[in-house]
Amino acid sequence: MLARIPLGSARIYSAVMQSALGMPAVRRAPWTATTTLTLSAVTIVAIALLLTLGADALNPIADSATVIAIGLLQIVLALIVLRFAPGNAVAVLLAAQGFIVIVTNAPRGVVIPALGGSWMLLYLPLALLLLVVPTGHPRTRRWRGVGIALGVVVTSFLLLVAVQTLWPPADEPLAIAGTILLVAFLGLLIACAVAPFVRYRAADELERMRLRWVLIAGLSLPLTLMLCWASYLILGTAALVGFGLIAILLAIPLGTTIALTRPQLFDIDRATSAGVTALALFATGLTVLTLLSVSIGRPMSEWATIPAAATTATVTLAGVVAFAFARRGFERILFPDRGRAISGLRHLSRRVDAGSAPPEEIEEVLRRALRDRGLTVTYRRLADRALVGLDGASQVVNDATAVVRVRGEEIGAIIPSATRVKRPSVSIARAAAPLLDAVRSRSELANAAAELEASRERLLRAGYEERRRLERDLHDGAQQRLVALGMQLRVLQRTVAQDPAIADGLDAAVAQLGTAVAELRRLAHGVRPSALDDGLGTALAELERISPDVIELDVRAGELPDAVAVTAYYVVSEAVANALRHAEPSRIHVHVRHVDGVLRVRVADDGCGGAIARATGGLTGLSDRVSTLGGALRLTSDAGTGTTIEAVLPCAS
Repeated sequence: MLARIPLGSARIYSAVMQSALGMPAVRRAPWTATTTLTLSAVTIVAIALLLTLGADALNPIADSATVIAIGLLQIVLALIVLRFAPGNAVAVLLAAQGFIVIVTNAPRGVVIPALGGSWMLLYLPLALLLLVVPTGHPRTRRWRGVGIALGVVVTSFLLLVAVQTLWPPADEPLAIAGTILLVAFLGLLIACAVAPFVRYRAADELERMRLRWVLIAGLSLPLTLMLCWASYLILGTAALVGFGLIAILLAIPLGTTIALTRPQLFDIDRATSAGVTALALFATGLTVLTLLSVSIGRPMSEWATIPAAATTATVTLAGVVAFAFARRGFERILFPDRGRAISGLRHLSRRVDAGSAPPEEIEEVLRRALRDRGLTVTYRRLADRALVGLDGASQVVNDATAVVRVRGEEIGAIIPSATRVKRPSVSIARAAAPLLDAVRSRSELANAAAELEASRERLLRAGYEERRRLERDLHDGAQQRLVALGMQLRVLQRTVAQDPAIADGLDAAVAQLGTAVAELRRLAHGVRPSALDDGLGTALAELERISPDVIELDVRAGELPDAVAVTAYYVVSEAVANALRHAEPSRIHVHVRHVDGVLRVRVADDGCGGAIARATGGLTGLSDRVSTLGGALRLTSDAGTGTTIEAVLPCAS
């Protein structure tokens, strides 16, 4: 008979206790698999019998669909744990829980009165589960003793009820022993509930994350107590308690299974803070309603419908409004790292908006808040979608990586160090998103600006090379051919007959050729001064001949890249030409130095000053030339104090 299975299956019960309470891991693995599969098979058979007998044969306090669904869920969860964590006693306890749920709600006609204490069995696997989760065994020998004592108390109570039923004269003498066993049972249940908290204090990061799942599932216990409270307060009956019991039977096994198989399924910290907040507000609301009932002198079940509904709605609405504020408070208490991180990110955002800090400080803020010096903040480049750090180096994600999104687009990630197993929370990623978006935008703009500058420099250098080629072609090609043609004409002039008309024509042709050669030389010099072939100093010395009494040269440049030499020459020639044309100076000092890979050019005059760099002027063009090479041009020209133009040109080839 199904009702006798809990007492008759001594071997199964012994296997459950041995597997849960301390057999060595090597020996425990086959026991857990065998016991879990055996319990699962027996439970499936029991369910089949229940379905065959029909719903009317079930215990009248139970609903057939609910009982079968809970039993099947326990078996499925047991098999999942056995698949992902073989050898863990949790699988055995989950299977035992499903087995007991079905058996204790067996058809009423076959339940013998001697098994009236079997209700304790419903709590036994769950209590042992709290002792062994997540490792599969108690933390110390003392906790193992708590589990053994719990099994002894349950067994003793079952025997006591059986003796009382079979031998009525022993009812009164055994009543005291029964009361003692009930008190001991309650105390041991409390100890089992405390066990995960004790284990949490000494656990590593992964084990703590798993225990948080047990904590959030364990909130179903105080929920049940508060549902009982609310049921008696509002309805005057215990009608709501059944929902709490169902929540316990579902939540704890489900939470334990997720803890062992997928502990990073979602943000458990946020769920924990939300659950604790909801229960705290629920308890607060019940307290308020209880105080109102006491002050009125009647329970709410005796109130008029409208006042009761209005009062309940008001308390509920107040709880909904207070939820967000209360949850943030509980998060700061329960998970201070998260609170520090979000607070630090918000403070950094304000500093970035005020212009007092760069958004790139996000990485250091998160490292300090989360106490992880190896944490890396990354963003995805727009061009190739590669994931790179703030230093531009490629990064690889790990299992604890938190993805950062903006408007549904993945813009980057927060990658904890390799030793971390806990993923940064969604709220941290959400708070980091605007800052990381700013970092990515700044980086992309900087890269685009650098590429633009590199492109401009390549174009400038290509232009210089093309001008140099053109100057060489003009000098070596057309100019030389014109000179040779002029010489041939002179020879022809001396050898032909002395016809005045022919001689005059040849003179005119030679003169025009001379003019063409002079124009080509000026054109070639404008394209690129040929004097630069002998160095910047030689080219500037020729420039000095324009006004030797005014221009004073001090040049120590040495060998320079052609683009730098050409740019420096144009800076000096433009500055000198402007001074002679507009400033009426008595002296123009040209100072050129090549030191530590940088060419410094300074042209200063003592003229009238007041020079202004206009948008289309020559000085603006010089500034563009200089900046294209990565240099800088500065103009100082106060009225009456002369003008100074300074250029700094990097000389990297």
